[in-house]
Amino acid sequence: MERERVTVEEFLRRYAAGERDFQQILLEYADLSGVELQGINLHGAQFCYVNLSSIKLWDCNLKAEFIYCNFRDALIENCDLESTRFFDCDLGGINTRICDLTCTRFIRVNLRDAKLSGSGEDPCRFWDVIREDGVFVPGFTSDLYIAERIAEGTTKGVF
Repeated sequence: MERERVTVEEFLRRYAAGERDFQQILLEYADLSGVELQGINLHGAQFCYVNLSSIKLWDCNLKAEFIYCNFRDALIENCDLESTRFFDCDLGGINTRICDLTCTRFIRVNLRDAKLSGSGEDPCRFWDVIREDGVFVPGFTSDLYIAERIAEGTTKGVF
């Protein structure tokens, strides 16, 4: 299925008019910083080079793909992030609350000062990320703290 290319102006106009279904859209080179959005459905959408810093999202379906996006200091609450993919994004200071993080993928992202909270049936996947404490974790993992736990000998039941 081909994505529908929209401009930021069109996206915000449609949202203001009451539309909430934005499945399969493509939004590129846009600024949505500081915007508040509730109840939107972005299933299958793709955002590229979008500034989403300080955005507030709640009650949304964010099963989308975000590439080179800035989520610095964003608040994402009660959203479905299942299988969402973040590629080369700045998620520094992001705060997720009561979100479904099942199989969410974080690839080459900055999580410094992030507060990822939520639940999921399957763990998140991380590739080459900067943890919230600023430590770079190379390669693939589903546990950003496994190296420390191995060093401490507290990995019983992990493997």
